[in-house]
Amino acid sequence: MSYVPPHKRHENVALRASSVPPSLLTKHKNTKIIYANDFISRWFLVGSEDNNSFQLVPVSSEWRRESEDKPLVMLAKSESGKLEDPWLWVAEKVENDLMLGFGRAKETLLRYASDDVNLRLITRFDTLRDDNVTKRVLEKLKRSFRTNVPKSYVENTVYGVVPKMGFSVEETKELYHVKVFDNTRPDITISCKCMAELNALRHLIIDVSCLDQDLDMRLSVDSKRTLTNLSENEIKSLKELTVSAVIDPNVKGGLKWPLGKLSCGDRYSVCGVWHTVTTTYRNQTLRLQVREADRYDFRTGIGGASREVFLKLRALSKLLKEENVEGKCVSDMLKDCLKTVWDYFLKIQV
Repeated sequence: MSYVPPHKRHENVALRASSVPPSLLTKHKNTKIIYANDFISRWFLVGSEDNNSFQLVPVSSEWRRESEDKPLVMLAKSESGKLEDPWLWVAEKVENDLMLGFGRAKETLLRYASDDVNLRLITRFDTLRDDNVTKRVLEKLKRSFRTNVPKSYVENTVYGVVPKMGFSVEETKELYHVKVFDNTRPDITISCKCMAELNALRHLIIDVSCLDQDLDMRLSVDSKRTLTNLSENEIKSLKELTVSAVIDPNVKGGLKWPLGKLSCGDRYSVCGVWHTVTTTYRNQTLRLQVREADRYDFRTGIGGASREVFLKLRALSKLLKEENVEGKCVSDMLKDCLKTVWDYFLKIQV
């Protein structure tokens, strides 16, 4: 299968900037993504496509934050020219990192025993690649994973994959997420829905560029804390920010604030807003979520809409939470999960 450029994979989403108070632009640092100190990151290329300058073959490279410019290491091509059962190859490569990363994430359950901590093992889909896949591009590529999938992919997932895999509808939720900057904790962002959550702490990212497929995948482990020990004054301040918001479908993120209501005292201020509509499907081992999101970041003045599809690996996550879990059990379940991904979730049309 020939390589499909990103601009043909999904529609471009126009981003609209608006005027932003200078104080917000200078005061707030973008802290959307928080990484654990022992964060693990891996990137694999899986495929058998030819390229004018070299043979693009299965590749593995460790990619850490402190050395993002490290060139990829090309592996030898198989005799057949094609990697059979690529999910087995990927499972073998990522198994140890998955167990290590999830084990480190479990430590947050003890570290923050006073809060409600949720461990998440999630697979997302879209592309890590640029238009022209060449060795030069790969050596210089700074990874960014865009989770905006085309409308046809969402329709295929909902009307094709869901019945084939025996998913049932669990719920549909429409939520507004108000992102709040806390001046006393500049490294975190508070997300206010029906509760106050800190932004997720990432422990593991495994990216797989699936060169013989339409889409790539990302497997991630993170921990998310719900704050349960807020003082009355903190709760009051956060409520003041959220109740003063006005629903307006004509603005990015779906919410706007009256003049002077974007901050509360000298501690809290609104730094972003999301409007999401999420439908969740469930079967015995997986939870599938299809989400439409409209976001706006007050710090950068940039907003955008996206369609997203991601899997929560419920059974594998439950297994990894067990004490003294057997490696073979994890390996077998991981292979089953990745085979499901390859069979159903990496093609625009199945």
